[in-house]
Amino acid sequence: MATHDIVESLSSSNQKLQLKDFVWSANEWPELKHDDFCDEEDIPVISLSSGEDAAKMVAASRKWGFFKLVDHGVPDEVIDDITVWLNRFYDLPMEQKLKGARTGSLPLGYSASNVDYGGNLPWAEILQLLQSPQQVVEFATRVYGDHSHHHFSDAMINYMNAMEELGVRVLAMLANGLGLDNNFFTRHFLSERESTMIRINRYPPCPLPNRCLGLGSHSDPHTLTILLQDEVGGLQVCDDRNRWFGIRPLPNSFVVNIGDTLEAWSNGRLKSVVHRAVVNEERHRLSVAYFMSPAANTTIESPPQLMDEDPNKPRKYKTFTWGDFRNQLLKQRRVVGKTALHRYTIDS
Repeated sequence: MATHDIVESLSSSNQKLQLKDFVWSANEWPELKHDDFCDEEDIPVISLSSGEDAAKMVAASRKWGFFKLVDHGVPDEVIDDITVWLNRFYDLPMEQKLKGARTGSLPLGYSASNVDYGGNLPWAEILQLLQSPQQVVEFATRVYGDHSHHHFSDAMINYMNAMEELGVRVLAMLANGLGLDNNFFTRHFLSERESTMIRINRYPPCPLPNRCLGLGSHSDPHTLTILLQDEVGGLQVCDDRNRWFGIRPLPNSFVVNIGDTLEAWSNGRLKSVVHRAVVNEERHRLSVAYFMSPAANTTIESPPQLMDEDPNKPRKYKTFTWGDFRNQLLKQRRVVGKTALHRYTIDS
């Protein structure tokens, strides 16, 4: 597809965009390409079937904030179905995809890039939905019609149910590895599933991959992210010395990372890390991120067991609710670097 056609495909609003609209500020330009990997600096791989204990998962989350999860138990057909139907969706004509565009009655849905940002536009098509079967069916019905939406709806709902089951298992292991009851985190997630959401980005080939980004540097505000990425590569993580490194795709795996909420909940024992998505000139890349969040009224407060490391600053974050934190994010509109968590940091 020619550059002009791709830019047209990212211009779904009344505002017609040009390539220059997607060029980021120079300080954001990536030095590493999408397939620049260094295995010595790659994140740990953790198997759920090899007897590796929860302490190893906590250690990975503490040092890196990320790990790759293999032997996870999610059926191949669930992953294959979601991948096939999402790529088919993105291959639809723009006028059909726009039937599922975000509106007042469907606040989450499809968008091409995000012109609300004004500048530094993401080189991506974006689909966001809550973990709500009703919202999934409403979206799919708008796009495919009353009698043709079932394949897409079923694939999406089955995938989100599998991610919920996997996420609950990971959160229980993290709690166990921190010396807490297994249900310390998970008991807040099953009563209000609609706080959890999925975001699917597809990044088209880009003629200026060293000047554009699919997704800028940010940390995830939620509790836990489970990412399905394809074989193309493009996820990059910033370490504690402000160096970027690429995450090599690993077949049959998920990338799991800690969100800001869990960093506060664990009193900083688990680390939420800044990351980004870079693009390339040749291939589409599909990224499916499942963001777990607790019920809105859940109090995020570190337990006493996690406050013994620094006697001069035993508690690092003020108490807040997920609903409070989410409202701060809505005011912020765009996340750059770490999110609104600094507003709840307790000064030394």
